[in-house]
Amino acid sequence: MFILTKNAKTELQDRLMLAGSKQLIRLQMRKSCFMKVKVTLEETIQSNDTEIIKDDLHFIIDNNECHYFNHKTLDFIPDTTGFKQFEIL
Repeated sequence: MFILTKNAKTELQDRLMLAGSKQLIRLQMRKSCFMKVKVTLEETIQSNDTEIIKDDLHFIIDNNECHYFNHKTLDFIPDTTGFKQFEIL
């Protein structure tokens, strides 16, 4: 479905270590920013979610948003002001 860069994988693993029991990574497109991704950690999968496992990380994406991630790359990129964000490329 999508490729995960080393930077994104490292950032997600760090966040999961801090989160404790929340082991599912929800990916959502930010409605206000083109190709920016909102990442949250959750404990349960919803009935309208698709689960994708990559590099031992469990991602969940709403079925209505899966098309945004097809044949794309998920990366973690700092911008010029030092703000760090996930982007779909």
